[in-house]
Amino acid sequence: MALCGFNQKMLEGLASFQEGLVEHGLFERSRETGQTVEERLQEELSDMGRFSVETHRIEDPELRAITESLSKYAQAFYRLARRKGLDNYKETARAVTDFFVEMDRIYYGERQGEGLQGQPNDMRQLTEYLNEVKV
Repeated sequence: MALCGFNQKMLEGLASFQEGLVEHGLFERSRETGQTVEERLQEELSDMGRFSVETHRIEDPELRAITESLSKYAQAFYRLARRKGLDNYKETARAVTDFFVEMDRIYYGERQGEGLQGQPNDMRQLTEYLNEVKV
């Protein structure tokens, strides 16, 4: 991928984060607050949306970027999990992980020199390919 690629530990961490978003952020919190899961999801998305408007106030540019990116990631995973069915959240997390693995495979290739890395328009080609990958 255009960052550094993924190793097993990174992929496991992302999968755990995604599963935790649904398990803690939606299922556990809905029980604690007496809300339905959908109500909790709507509130979480609303909170994150309102938060994103205020993140410019975080003065450290790297911490601001990390915070904004993490919030956007969580929002996007919530929306994808809802679209795929919240009961299937583990399968959705696995599909997102597989998406990242496929991104690495195409960018870096199976062996040195086989992927898109270093080719003219490599990032454009990668994103065009990723449009064809189904999650």
